[in-house]
Amino acid sequence: MNNIDNLFDKLSITPRDNTLYLLEKLKNGTGLFASNGNVLYLVLNDECCASMSIKTEYLNLETNIYVSAFNPSVSTFENGWYNSVELDLSDSIESKNNFRSFYNLCLSHSCYMNGQDFVDFFDSLVSLFQLPREQQYKNLIGLMGELLLIEYIYNNYGVDLSQYWHTDGSNSRLDFVSPFANLEVKTTTSELMRVLIKHDQLFLNPDSNYLVAVVMNEDNTGRSLDELISVLLKSTDYCNSLQFSVNIEKEKRRISPNDLINKKFSLKGICFYRAKDINPFVTIPKYVEKLCYDMDLTSLPQIQFSEINT
Repeated sequence: MNNIDNLFDKLSITPRDNTLYLLEKLKNGTGLFASNGNVLYLVLNDECCASMSIKTEYLNLETNIYVSAFNPSVSTFENGWYNSVELDLSDSIESKNNFRSFYNLCLSHSCYMNGQDFVDFFDSLVSLFQLPREQQYKNLIGLMGELLLIEYIYNNYGVDLSQYWHTDGSNSRLDFVSPFANLEVKTTTSELMRVLIKHDQLFLNPDSNYLVAVVMNEDNTGRSLDELISVLLKSTDYCNSLQFSVNIEKEKRRISPNDLINKKFSLKGICFYRAKDINPFVTIPKYVEKLCYDMDLTSLPQIQFSEINT
């Protein structure tokens, strides 16, 4: 049983008596507490946030509240003014998954943001916990491909693409937007190198855009998405920002928890294409909009990533 599961079990047996019970002390004056069956993240109000109270379906924000210990001599937290966000765990079906996401993001906020920008952090939590529970297989495939690309590029070229991934969230026009190039990733488990193209998405700015095809096999000898995510989040050299952690949690909630753990894949190859070299329609009539089509990549000219990162 991992640490998150241990904390969740500890939370479930903690008394519900309107008292805060420490679950885990984190870095930079932050910590997780049990509160009447819910989990509470506390941060010292060093940034002097004004008093504020916001409640959503799952979250409750309180800033500039005074917290004191019953026995200060044995408490690991000093009395003082804190900011807090509480996660409602009354939804028994989703409670463990919600707790996992909440824990991971609070840990990232504590490590990477030193407990600062608390209200902005709360806003990112709200957007996360209001996402629809989509559990489609294509979301699993797409996310696996994008993260495999991040791992592959860092291991082979020393470039951290994670900082450019989903810069506008899940609705980003392109998967990676960087100063040197924009990458749109298409992932397939088929033997056919055929992908769905949204024409304006890829070819609106062909000089800066590139298509990346990630080819995988689904097999029991590979890795699950959960295993891949664990490797990336534990890395000390890349994938170590709060925004990356937020994006990971958002995408995980679009995937079946069972598939996240049990579906396994192996990487067959990654192919790179310069958009301006593969554009099948140089001009589009003005009366044609939102053009989508399947593109066979088999005979199209490929390039190396080193030709992109220049």
